[in-house]
Amino acid sequence: MKKTFVCIATLLLCCRIAAQVQAWTLEKCIAHAIANNLSIKMEAISYEAKEIELHTAKHSRLPNLSADAGQSLSFGRAEDNTGIISKQKTSSTTSFSVSSSMPLFTGFQITNEVKVRQYGVKAAAESLNRAKENIAVAVARAFLDVLLKKEIYKISEETMRFTSENVKKTEIMVNAGNVPLAQLYEIKSQYASDEARVTSAGNDVSLSLLTLGQLLELSDLSRFDIELPNGLDSAALGMEDAIPSSEKIYGEALAVKPQIREAELQLEGSKYSLKVAEAGYYPQLSLSMGISDRYFRANNLNDNFATQLGENLQENVGLSLRIPVFNRFATKNSVRTAQINISNRQLALEDVKKTLYKEIQQAYHSAVAAQKSYRAAQKSVEAAREAFRYAESKYQTGKSSVYELTEAKTTFARSLSEESQAKFSYIFATKILDFYSGKAIEL
Repeated sequence: MKKTFVCIATLLLCCRIAAQVQAWTLEKCIAHAIANNLSIKMEAISYEAKEIELHTAKHSRLPNLSADAGQSLSFGRAEDNTGIISKQKTSSTTSFSVSSSMPLFTGFQITNEVKVRQYGVKAAAESLNRAKENIAVAVARAFLDVLLKKEIYKISEETMRFTSENVKKTEIMVNAGNVPLAQLYEIKSQYASDEARVTSAGNDVSLSLLTLGQLLELSDLSRFDIELPNGLDSAALGMEDAIPSSEKIYGEALAVKPQIREAELQLEGSKYSLKVAEAGYYPQLSLSMGISDRYFRANNLNDNFATQLGENLQENVGLSLRIPVFNRFATKNSVRTAQINISNRQLALEDVKKTLYKEIQQAYHSAVAAQKSYRAAQKSVEAAREAFRYAESKYQTGKSSVYELTEAKTTFARSLSEESQAKFSYIFATKILDFYSGKAIEL
């Protein structure tokens, strides 16, 4: 009963621990990283700032409105309420005014400034999308590295388990007098080496999980783990499918990649910045309106407050036309600067396109090489597996040494690890090609 209770308690504890582990899919990792990455948050703030600039530009057409109030004291000779200068001991003036002005024509400066800000907002949105894509690629790379480390760890465990079984078989063979005792010591030594490899592989898994967790901005990594996706074999990977050409992928990327759209939008915005600068050549027409009143009080004046406010009320409305004649070449130089900025934006767009094409070419050749390496690794695994089976059968019949068995087992384990590395390199390479084509990164 006691043993039964201990078993049940242990099983419940294991279930509880397993329930606490949070297994994350790649899609969940990417979504969490996008929501919490600091660089993306900074890009989002920049986007909000651009929206504020647009809001300001749009409302610059509206009339402004301001109210003023003043109080002044005069001593000695001063102008009285009727406008006559007389000698007063002390006088005071209280004034009130409300004024407003509105631009009527600014050489289309406001219209073009709004366009500049609109393109700025759109470019900031593409910059935010680019930051999200970059973090998605980084997360996918780290996620696949965890999968690779886990697979290598599994291979190491299987290798150690096999060696453990052979230790037991060798003990039986030694007791039966079929093999010398030295072989038992050799295979136990090999088992100790396998244990060390399992420990090292486990540490690699922990480190890769740590890297991924830090990329996700997770504060508690004690229960963090990833969910192993299904269908990572060669059939699901489309191993036999032809990899699209780099030119085809580049053509698709030009239409969807945010860095291209961002550079194009910045170029269009710079063209309207030129029009804003050219507005300095045009006359500026504005409308102004105002109303004012004041109250004057002196030692020999007894007008009451309400009477003076009624008599001193003034209203005004006017048009103001400013014609540029000479401003020390400021407008001309602003136009030249805007033209230079357009040229820079055109060159920047070409540079972004060339950089993207180079990246796609590298990704394409990496995918082709990874596909070939994976196929070769699969063939190597099959050959190593057959060699290992043959060495194992010879050893069990006492026709070979522990060294030969260990050599065959090591070669087989190494080929399995190389196959895993080639497989995940191929997966990542194909996902990068999908990424450049505008497809979401998912497993």
